[in-house]
Amino acid sequence: MKKMKWWIVPILLIVLIPLSYLGTTKKGKILLIRLFATESIVKTYPLPEKTTWKPKGPRKISSNKSICARQVTYARAMHTDLHGSDEIATVIAPAIAVDWTAEKNFFVPEGPVFDKEGNIYFCPVFPPEEVIMISLEPDKGKRRWVLEGFSAGAGTPLTLQDPETNEEFIYVGTYDRAVAAKTDGTVLWDVPTGLPKLDLKTLSGEKHCFGINYHIQSDSLVASLGDGYVYVLDRKTGKPLLKEPFMIPGGRTPVTNFSLPKKIAEKANRDIAQMVGNVGKDFDPLSSVLHIAAGELQKVTNFFSIDSNTGRIWIAATLPDGEDGKADGWSDFAALYGLDLVRDDDGYRIEIQVVSKVPGGTASTPAISRDGKRVYVADAFDTVYAIDAKTGERIWSVNVGIKVSGSIVVAADNGELYANTKTEIIKVFDRGDFGEPGWTANLDMFEPGLFQRNFNTLGPEIGANGLGFIAVAGVVIGKQKFPFKQGAGLIDRETGEIKYFAEGGDDSVSSTVTGPDGGIYVGNSPLRRVLGRTIFGVSKSPQPVAGGITKFKPIHRDLIIRDALWASANRSRNAATFVDTHLAEAEADIFQIRQLLEQCYRTPPDALKEGSLSKGDWEQISEIIDRVIAIIVPAERSLIEVAGMLEQAVEVVEKKSL
Repeated sequence: MKKMKWWIVPILLIVLIPLSYLGTTKKGKILLIRLFATESIVKTYPLPEKTTWKPKGPRKISSNKSICARQVTYARAMHTDLHGSDEIATVIAPAIAVDWTAEKNFFVPEGPVFDKEGNIYFCPVFPPEEVIMISLEPDKGKRRWVLEGFSAGAGTPLTLQDPETNEEFIYVGTYDRAVAAKTDGTVLWDVPTGLPKLDLKTLSGEKHCFGINYHIQSDSLVASLGDGYVYVLDRKTGKPLLKEPFMIPGGRTPVTNFSLPKKIAEKANRDIAQMVGNVGKDFDPLSSVLHIAAGELQKVTNFFSIDSNTGRIWIAATLPDGEDGKADGWSDFAALYGLDLVRDDDGYRIEIQVVSKVPGGTASTPAISRDGKRVYVADAFDTVYAIDAKTGERIWSVNVGIKVSGSIVVAADNGELYANTKTEIIKVFDRGDFGEPGWTANLDMFEPGLFQRNFNTLGPEIGANGLGFIAVAGVVIGKQKFPFKQGAGLIDRETGEIKYFAEGGDDSVSSTVTGPDGGIYVGNSPLRRVLGRTIFGVSKSPQPVAGGITKFKPIHRDLIIRDALWASANRSRNAATFVDTHLAEAEADIFQIRQLLEQCYRTPPDALKEGSLSKGDWEQISEIIDRVIAIIVPAERSLIEVAGMLEQAVEVVEKKSL
């Protein structure tokens, strides 16, 4: 081996010392990334095996018998259901591929919802057309119909089964207007909310409606606004149930994240100009969304939840200015408000029953356990809290070691929670009187380029076979993360390992949602990627920014059938162990098994078309499913027999794939 020439060493030092110094400053890091960052390459994953995760013991269930209190099979509201749990009863497609992106000129910070036919409903913010809501068909993403109008954003629509007829309806609310419609677009009622009419002069993030939720006990619709107002409408007629909208006490939250320099904001807004309508020359759309996503500058910065058991409404807002010890026009403490809708002579009134303090602001939707006994919320820093729903007292808190950047995902089984942090997905167990961290997901979906890393971007959604998630490769500097590439996939609930991942779509500040077909759908809101393109250069993330909705379609659909059968078998075998002592919980398990088997019935046409399932195999499987449906009852012997039959059906799918 030749000796290194003596003069190379000083040259290397001359080059490396300045570069190492650059890496110690924010501006220096940005310069290094602009000059030297390389492309991240997505990994290839084999088709996933069955999960080893299983339910253990009785699950938590709602005491309310309404069909609207049951576990949902697909996303019906922001954070999936009335409780904000981000959990569905069915399986998420084990293998997916990006399919289409529709309505690219709309900025969608809150995710879509679905009806039973798979039709999609979403509400853009600051749209280039005067539309409040858009509906798409699921096959190609073609526009079905729109609800026209002007708003500061209507959050996520609510798709609801009529508790009397089971017919599905769509409900959407803006600051000054609320609408009920059939799934074909026929308007049932269109009413003012009782708040001042919105126009360009009054447009602001505080006038954003975070969506509609359903109060079962009064058969009413509830909406929460950024400025702290709450309105309540009769579901059938749209008639206001309060004398006037209720105002949550509290002050605006100060900036705890960061503010964009004016030149950066101007350049970034030009990158999404095609997604923004007439908002006035002084309005900064991108910064407005950024501050809301960080839980800043408003009383309320996220959706809310309603307990199906008691009807209590849970909203994360702020304490009044001065409660933090200084009267400076800002509130340094978040507050979790438990509100009751109380009947009086003239209709209803809202009473504050619980106030629980949370350090800093919060952009976390309060998530309620299925039995309504606990509410989970995150602060603006690094801690998850379990709150007693009766008293508002803190039961426990867990520091997860990193900023929690989204809502807590709550499973009905095994005391499982999932925290969406700045860069990770962390499993947390509710052990009763204390919380305990579990695994941190192994996000290894990209081979990161120079100066880059993998990180999650949205909170996951729980399915019967794993966690649907959206994650990216990009740069993390200080408090900020900048995606360069992104995609969607499935994480194993037992191990935290990625089971499958597909690149595609665009950056989002929405939430992960699954449609009736098992596919993953993303509301594109490329806030962070636009900032990355602005700061580091378009060449580092050259894909043109796109809004709208991206669909990741299921592939190898036989695996949906396999996983649904496997989940049903495990749930049946588990229910057999406690059916004699916890009948209601066992009946809830049987209801979920029926939901999973219905998913099996929906899947074969596409599985047969793609060739992943043969007609003969499906005939064997469907015969077993028919027998299961005929004999399943809440009795130990029946449940054990059903579990064995479903395991045989799983073997039919697996033999096919050998």
